[in-house]
Amino acid sequence: MMKVVVQALRLRPKPLASAGEIAAEVDRDRPNAEVPRTLLRAYDICRSSVEGMPVITLTPKGVPPVGELLYTHGGAYVHPLVTPHWHIIGRLGLATPLRVTVPLYALAPEHTGDDTYPKLHRLYDSLTESGLPVIAAGDSAGGSLAMALTLRARDEHRPLPAAVLLFSPCADATLANPDIPVIEPRDPMVGRDGALWAMRRWAGDRPLQHPWLSPVNDSLQALPRICVFHGERDILCPDAKKMVAKAKAAGTDAEIHLYPDAFHVFVGLPQLPESRAALAHARGIIETVTAI
Repeated sequence: MMKVVVQALRLRPKPLASAGEIAAEVDRDRPNAEVPRTLLRAYDICRSSVEGMPVITLTPKGVPPVGELLYTHGGAYVHPLVTPHWHIIGRLGLATPLRVTVPLYALAPEHTGDDTYPKLHRLYDSLTESGLPVIAAGDSAGGSLAMALTLRARDEHRPLPAAVLLFSPCADATLANPDIPVIEPRDPMVGRDGALWAMRRWAGDRPLQHPWLSPVNDSLQALPRICVFHGERDILCPDAKKMVAKAKAAGTDAEIHLYPDAFHVFVGLPQLPESRAALAHARGIIETVTAI
């Protein structure tokens, strides 16, 4: 089934293929996707804001939450939350009753990361005050944001997440890995030039090498459990491998699960067997860290 989906993806223009194409995509962007009915039936929905940043909180109906899931969505820092993100969130949050928090952060090119980081920090700190285990999770650029939150918590001696779940994360915003040109012809989703255009606009005055943008450049010491899921048809995969290897060498409990034929954020298609396997493993980690 994965190969069929990849062939279908190849029939359309590649997202993020070039700077010009991603700039045109940004101009056509839709609003953030609404919470789907399946989640509306299972959760009470609260809409709030943190210093002007919209936040959606989903609290399970009829059962007390056993943990907090903070999910930062991907989209190369320039695209809004889309329906596949809700698919991922639902499959992470429904099996174990979690209160799910989804920030709708401001996007590049109109905004930079430095506009958003303080708001995400404040949101994260508020979740740690609940006394429940916090799971930081995200896909693609949102995976980098989840790592940035974790690094900042460690560096400022704040409570760490119980676990960090990363789906096709960007571990190095410079996209300078020599393996990228080898993989790019096989990647139906991401092109280096377009992704780099987006990274530079989100970075603003912050160097792309900064660990909040490129977590592979951190020491990766003294961190909670990190679990990465990546397709090997994804140009971001080589740096994710490098990050996990570095984290393990630094003594962090880190693992990466690789899917040879899978593309960028394949878990957003829950009908794929590889997606079901990845999300089941992620749920197992959630069950472990939230067990009383």
